[in-house]
Amino acid sequence: MQHTFVIPTYQESLYLEECVQSLLAQTIESQVIITTSTPAIPIQQLAQKYGLDYHINPNPNAGIAGDWNFALSKADTPLVTLAHQDDVYEPDYTRAIREQFAACSADNVLIIFTNYTDVVDNRIRPAGLNAFVKSTLLFPFKFSRSISSRVLKRSILLFGDPVCCPSVTFNKAALGNFNFSADYLVALDWFAWYQLAQREGAFVYIDKKLVRHRIHPASETARQINKGIRRQEETRLLELMWG
Repeated sequence: MQHTFVIPTYQESLYLEECVQSLLAQTIESQVIITTSTPAIPIQQLAQKYGLDYHINPNPNAGIAGDWNFALSKADTPLVTLAHQDDVYEPDYTRAIREQFAACSADNVLIIFTNYTDVVDNRIRPAGLNAFVKSTLLFPFKFSRSISSRVLKRSILLFGDPVCCPSVTFNKAALGNFNFSADYLVALDWFAWYQLAQREGAFVYIDKKLVRHRIHPASETARQINKGIRRQEETRLLELMWG
């Protein structure tokens, strides 16, 4: 098998089973794994119900970065997607990723990511200013789905993070010693893309809405936003890039 979905679960999620079902309904089969640093009987029962591998992080105090790094380590396929527990993946997500990967020079691909829709109160949120800004930041991909230039890769990140984290598939063979940084709690994905942009290799974008990203007040991201941590971290990143 060439591709794995790993779901790094945190506590219990009302939407985890819907996420799992969407991964198992892909038109091309992928391996599906659940990892957690907050083991709970409902998570284990769900893994057993669908026959999924289930791994408990032995270092539960390493934060989100530790959870994501542990999740990446549990996949033994070249392509790995960290599927967020509240999100839903369209049936053709895996097919689109694998076809695009096959069309590129495999050794040259760092990450492949897709477009997405936001889900609020179980409804697709209409595209607004935020979506327009992100689309504008991704303008270099209008000319090519694959960008290898370090300058262009960094350019898409200079004013914000237009890369939808749950839509990203990693090419483990090209990542080398990459790890998510424990210095960030919320903006660790934006910092990760900034780190990878310094390396040789391509960012590949598929402009199809293949992920439904759920926004709700009980999510960990929402909690950190309410604490003001997101604002602090994004300010640090902008200062890193702009001085």
